[in-house]
Amino acid sequence: MTSDLDLFTPAELAPSGVVVVGLVRGVSVSARLVQVAVADSTPLWLPAQPGRYRVSTGPGVGMARVQVEPGSGRPVLVLGPVDPLDPVVPASMTASGATTATVSWNGGSYTLPFLPASYGSLPRDVWIGLSDWGVPFLVHGPSAVAPAPPPPDPEPPASSTVQVTQTIGPQWSGSYRHTRAAWDRWNTDRYGGRSTLYQGNGQGSGPMTGLAVYGDQLVNLGAISIDRVQVRLRSVGLASGSPAVTVQGSIHGSPPGGAPSASGETASGMDAWLDLPASIRNGMRTGAFKGLATVGGAYSAVAGAGNGDGMVLRVTYTRNA
Repeated sequence: MTSDLDLFTPAELAPSGVVVVGLVRGVSVSARLVQVAVADSTPLWLPAQPGRYRVSTGPGVGMARVQVEPGSGRPVLVLGPVDPLDPVVPASMTASGATTATVSWNGGSYTLPFLPASYGSLPRDVWIGLSDWGVPFLVHGPSAVAPAPPPPDPEPPASSTVQVTQTIGPQWSGSYRHTRAAWDRWNTDRYGGRSTLYQGNGQGSGPMTGLAVYGDQLVNLGAISIDRVQVRLRSVGLASGSPAVTVQGSIHGSPPGGAPSASGETASGMDAWLDLPASIRNGMRTGAFKGLATVGGAYSAVAGAGNGDGMVLRVTYTRNA
């Protein structure tokens, strides 16, 4: 059996693309929203450009182009229908007056102006014009074509949210050696190499601060709230031992040229998923924090970007459905 999604090419479904194709599940003209399902995702109500959208009733019917964010693949805007309704469609006139008529179309009843013609006895099949949003606005005249049966027409909930858990990896990580005023100048050929995050002062290193940056990945979630963030702290097995590391929120979303900045509450752990404080979570939601720094005094190190699950975040957040 052919499913709706069999109609799409892999490129159209790729979350890394800018524009993908989804199935239209509902239209709310008053709210200027269209409900779409992209790939196998739960249908979402999204802001939409005007269009005579069809609601999907089967394979190949009711498709729309959807803009997604390149980093997160999150759908953000419906750009228009792939297969728009015709500007003039058949409907059924059920009553008429001197200048207006009552017309039934697509499961709704409309009072519309009509062009004079010989309509005969009612009900009568007629042609009606549709606006740019697919709303009837004029009866053109009699038709010999019967209107199609109405598709399902769900209304967007007044307030609907969903909680989602997503894994986000660091885009870059490294360690700043303060005595050298430089990045990645310690154990670059072992213990995970340049991406490892060190803290403290040991084995002649001088004071060090590690940093992992996540860019705009958390801001792009579009979260109403970030309810839980865990960071994976994995020891690289230093010969001198691996005390707990202490992490703190950082403003940096990309590698800074000088020493990294960090501020606010801290959390400590090692070889575990570590829960971050609420203040760090909220800073990640707003973009105040785009990275995590290792700021503890004890000499230790954890794996970073490109080294398995090093400094990976597990984010549970609430967003609009």
